[in-house]
This record gives sequence, structure tokens and C-alpha cells, in this order.
Amino acid sequence: MLDLITSILLLLIVAIGLGEIFDRFSLPEVVGAIIAGILLGPAVFGVVLPSSELSTISILALFFIILQIGVEASADIFSKNIRYVTGFALTSFIVPLILMSLGSIFIFKLPYLEAVSTSLSVSVPSISIASVLLVRSGLIKMEDGLRLLGGVAMSDAIAFIVLVSFHRPLMTIAIDSASLAAFVVCLYFLDMLLKSKSEFLIRRLDMFTRREKEGIIFAIVIMMGLAASVLFEYIGITFVLGAFFSGLIIHQNTIGEHAFGILKRTFQRINSSFFIPLFFSISGLEVSMIPISAIPYMIFLIAVTTSIGGLFAYSFSRRYMRSITPFVSLGIFGGRGAVGIIIASLAISKGFMNSTYYSVAIFATVIMAVTFTLVFGRSLRNRDLPRNKAKGSTR
Repeated sequence: MLDLITSILLLLIVAIGLGEIFDRFSLPEVVGAIIAGILLGPAVFGVVLPSSELSTISILALFFIILQIGVEASADIFSKNIRYVTGFALTSFIVPLILMSLGSIFIFKLPYLEAVSTSLSVSVPSISIASVLLVRSGLIKMEDGLRLLGGVAMSDAIAFIVLVSFHRPLMTIAIDSASLAAFVVCLYFLDMLLKSKSEFLIRRLDMFTRREKEGIIFAIVIMMGLAASVLFEYIGITFVLGAFFSGLIIHQNTIGEHAFGILKRTFQRINSSFFIPLFFSISGLEVSMIPISAIPYMIFLIAVTTSIGGLFAYSFSRRYMRSITPFVSLGIFGGRGAVGIIIASLAISKGFMNSTYYSVAIFATVIMAVTFTLVFGRSLRNRDLPRNKAKGSTR
């Protein structure tokens, strides 16, 4: 068995290398990292084995990844387009999740915990993939692009809430929900307070940047995320939600465009070069080859979330989007990646699913990530004009 440092080095080399190859073909880099873990892990070559040390590092990496997701999401995405954000999350994520869970229980006879956690992992879209696709295509500058991103972010937030509550007794769920609601309310007022003091905050943060002490800004955000994570762990809810919600109140309207740009670039550099490839390659170590008997179940999960969720995303987009075609929306909401894998990793660590269904969730996520990224790219190439303009085309 390799020592810890050698294992990390090997995982990073293969994960970053495969990630770059996937990126050259406009495919999600996290898929390359997962495949790196599968290849190096017990499923194939058995060079790197899962260990408690790697699991601990994985938790640290997860904190930084989730905090960045929260920062990228921003509370403004929810508040400005609440109607569209809620509509996309309800039709394209919640409805397929319910149908997949019921099918898992009554058709495939899975235990309740495995049925819901596996369905949750496969059905949730990924803000990391959605944001990359929207930014690269330039759609993030459109109002409809922000609505799509908000819908994905809302789905991810709901998924984390479901993960920490569905296995608990009703009374505990009620207490957790009340605690979460109180935290969100406090966070809302804190966000309002920070906005009201934005000029003062911007001046103070600019002072740090002029003195070349940008690290202090990064440290403050990390400490905020850690404090919220500790609070959530204390009241019995996973630290993931604490990191996510604390990141939501960090945006350029509060701390200024310059400081926010520095913060985002710092997160992107440290995560993309270390934490993201490491976390997802470690996640790949837990994957085993899927038995033939589990393949029909994986096909069922993919079929339900792509057909039902895809149909709803297409219909909702066709009705309410004006500058983005329905197939582009389908490509965004069909994209799977970081969030689903994070949920699967948390679920297996808590004993909600065994290695077989964890592997089913990972393989389904990889298949959908690749497929719908290609759908998105093809939709842009074939119909790169807004819908209201494309209708006048002779093609």
C-alpha cells in the first residue's frame, strides 16, 4: 500500500491529466477525475486503496468545493428570479426524484434509504457544470441564463436539505427544518446588513488589497464558512449546508467587484488545481464494477430523470424562456457532476447506500454528464440564435 503523500501525488497526476483530456473535448473535467480514481482504485489496478487519511482529506476538499459553489450561486440568483428558479427546480428535479424513489422502492424493492439516496444522487443537476457551460457560451450574460443557473442552484440546495432530513424521524425533521429556517432568516438579515454597509466594507477590503494582504479576505470567508459549518454540525445537520449558505452572502454587491474577483479567482485556482481533482478521484476509489443485475436499475434511473425531467425542462423553457432554446435548457438541466457525486459520497459515508448502489449512482452521473454536455454543445451549434429570432429563419 502506498503512503499518503505518494497516493495523493499519483491521484493528482492522473486526475488532472485525464481532466485536461476531457476538457479538450469540451467534457466535464470532474468525469476525468472520477475515472482516474476508478482506474487507480480497487476496481481496476488497485494501486491506491481507500483509507481513513484520504477520507479526512476528502472532507476538507469537500468544504472548499461547497463553499465555492455557494459563492458562485449568490443569494441574488434566487431572489431576482424566484418564479422561474422555483419552477425549474420543481419540474426538472423534484418530480423526477419522487418518481425515481417510488420506482426504486416498489419496482426494484430497494430499502428506503438506498432508494432515496441513490435517486437523489442521480436526479440532481450540478451547478458546477451548469456555470461552466453558461460562462463558456456567454449565456450567463442573459437574464434567461441566470434563471437557468438559479434553477440549478435551487435544486442543489433542496438536494442537500433532503439528504440531511429524509432519514430522520418526523419530529427531528421538524426541529431541523425550524433550525434551518431560523438560520436562513438570520442569513437573510445578515445579507441585508452587509449590503447596507457595502461602501464601508468595500473601502476596508480595498485597503487590504492595496497593502497586498488579499489573503486576509480569503481567510475571513473561510472562517465564516467554518463557523456556519460548525453550527450546522452542532444542531445535527451536515456541515455541507453551512458552507453552502455562508457562501451565498458573499457577492460583489457586498464586498465590491475587485475583492469578489480576487476571491473567486483564489477559490478557482486552489480548487481546480488541488481540491476538485483530489476529491473526485478519491470518490472514484470507492467505485466497484456494477453487477449485471444492477444494470436495469441504472437504466431505469437514467431513463426517468432524462425523459420526465427533460420533458419538463423543455416544456418550461419553451413557455417562459425567450432568449434560450429549449434544447439548451435541456442540456443545462441534464448535466450531472459534482453535486450528485458529493451527495453519493456523503450517503455512502453515512451508510445510506452500499458500494453497489454508490457505483450505480457514479456511473449514471458520468454517463449523463458526458451525454448532456454534448447535447448542450450541439444545441448551441445548431441553434445559436435566440428563439424569437430563430423563428424567422428559413432553415
